Amino acid sequence: MEIKMAKKKQPKGSGLIAVILVLAFMLTVGVAVLTVTSSGPKVSASMRYQEEAFNAAEAGFDAARMTIEDSIAAGSWGSFADHYLTSPDGIDIPFLNMNLATPNPLYFRRLTDEQILRLLDQNSDGQADNPLQVVFFEEPFVYDRNGNLDLRYRYTVFIIDDEAGFNTTDPKDFLMVCIGVVRSGPQITDRILATCRLEIEIELPEL
Repeated sequence: MEIKMAKKKQPKGSGLIAVILVLAFMLTVGVAVLTVTSSGPKVSASMRYQEEAFNAAEAGFDAARMTIEDSIAAGSWGSFADHYLTSPDGIDIPFLNMNLATPNPLYFRRLTDEQILRLLDQNSDGQADNPLQVVFFEEPFVYDRNGNLDLRYRYTVFIIDDEAGFNTTDPKDFLMVCIGVVRSGPQITDRILATCRLEIEIELPEL
């Protein structure tokens, strides 16, 4: 006697479900690849802007160092105290009333680069509100293909009394702060693409 085995029937629609799952997987992979591919140029541009901002800050340091050395040699800078950044009030004070439990929110290290630049030029006219307290403000330093200064790249430099707020002072040292900026256009109101801040402690044997 021959026994015939009945074939097990696949549920209707199972093949369609498998196809849908495969398509969904391929779609997910495709979207992921597309996202990585499209974000690549943005990441590259961001890194380039950050490097250019660093170059601007470094150029500001070199220019400020030479300017300060020349000013001291010429006698136009008799004391650093006349050129420390103190405005707006509190920008150089880390703690209120010298109390370590009350940090000063206006202290420059608690502000972003953009906030500092806005505080130094509150009317946005491209000039520092207190020019004697700023070595350089929004200074362009590179030239475009036509030989004109490229106003998208600028640096700002000021010096801080690193003992400010603690009733002590050392006239032989100070903190130099250099902020490099890259903007989308030539105006200081144009969108900032990247900033970089360098803080360098300067010590001199004598004034």
